[in-house]
This record gives sequence, structure tokens and C-alpha cells, in this order.
Amino acid sequence: MRQIVRFLVYLVIGVVLLSLSILTLLWSIGYMQAGFVATSLLSALVGFTLLSAGLYILRISAYVYALEKGGGVERVEGKS
Repeated sequence: MRQIVRFLVYLVIGVVLLSLSILTLLWSIGYMQAGFVATSLLSALVGFTLLSAGLYILRISAYVYALEKGGGVERVEGKS
């Protein structure tokens, strides 16, 4: 039961971060249309950072789900 809760927490945090990244990237486009170049670039940087964090947390969520199901996590030799 405890593993399911951890999996769901990671899943929710990952989806929230992905949603925030999409919102921030859309704001970046709006700032660029208004002519605020520096604000647009900063907003795009924040958006891509949130996107990276969200995808990484979803990856962790997949690992936790695999461990919960008992399958484990396989490593392919030569890749990390």
C-alpha cells in the first residue's frame, strides 16, 4: 500500500510540473509577441527546466511502479 502511495505522489508531482512547464512556455510565446525579449527568454528557460524536472520525476515514478509490481528495473549493458 505504501508503494502505491509513493507512486501516485510521484505521478501527480510529475504531471503538475509538466502542466506548469506548458503554461510557462505559452507565457514565453505571449511575451515574445508583446516584444519583451528578455522576459520571454527567461520564461522559456524556466519552462524547459520544469519540463526536464517533470519528465525526470515521471521516470522515477515508472521505476517505483516497476519495483511495486515486482518486476524490478533492468539495466541494458552500456547504457545508463
